[in-house]
Amino acid sequence: MSSERKYGVNQSLVSCKSKSQQVVEDGGGGSEYGQLKVSHIMVERNRRKLMNEHLSVLRSLMPCFYVRRGDQASIIGGVVDYITELQRVLQSLEAKKRRKVYREQVTHHWIDSSPRRPRPPLSPRPSVPISPRTPQPTKTYRPTFPLSFVARPSPANSFISSDNSNELMANLRSPIAEVEVKFAGGNLLLKTCSNRIHGQTTKVIAVLENLSLEVLHVDISVVDETMVNSFTIKIGVECRLSAEELAQHIQKTFC
Repeated sequence: MSSERKYGVNQSLVSCKSKSQQVVEDGGGGSEYGQLKVSHIMVERNRRKLMNEHLSVLRSLMPCFYVRRGDQASIIGGVVDYITELQRVLQSLEAKKRRKVYREQVTHHWIDSSPRRPRPPLSPRPSVPISPRTPQPTKTYRPTFPLSFVARPSPANSFISSDNSNELMANLRSPIAEVEVKFAGGNLLLKTCSNRIHGQTTKVIAVLENLSLEVLHVDISVVDETMVNSFTIKIGVECRLSAEELAQHIQKTFC
């Protein structure tokens, strides 16, 4: 009996020790798990902070009308649309550059290949001056260019500015957009005002290039939902349109 009691006491002590060791081990494991969880939370917090900073930078690099809301999906979608628009403008400008280089090469080749005729002497004897009866030019020669932007008066949708004879203007309005064409010096100023329309700038540039007009500068500004495009254009020799006809061509791009 005494030996059985001692065996039972020893067995109970062993079980108590094993339980205490298990409790200690469980406690240590719970502490490591808590530290790991805190580290995961910090990593996720830093990741979100870095993503928000990147989204803020992307939003500052593009016009505000490409982002309607401030959430992540809207910002990324606006960035995609803006990059697509820039790619279209870049392709249009590269095509214009290639056409310009081709025209310059053709013109240079034509000038080099054309025969040069010697100019006849003004007098049979070079030492003898020209006869007084020979008519002398009284005015310097000024070449007349075939291109002249003249705004044709129309009481419905256009007018001519009379403040300066060097500046001719045509204004064409419709329910969709307003187009203003202004001829000043050697350049042409074109301004369009309409609601925000994706790809509209590319359409206008394509029409101008088809009309042999070279786009020197493009400025896009947005106020609320209104988009204003300003173009500085160099007039091509092949273009024979009036200011009103050009405004009509640009107005058709909004249809």
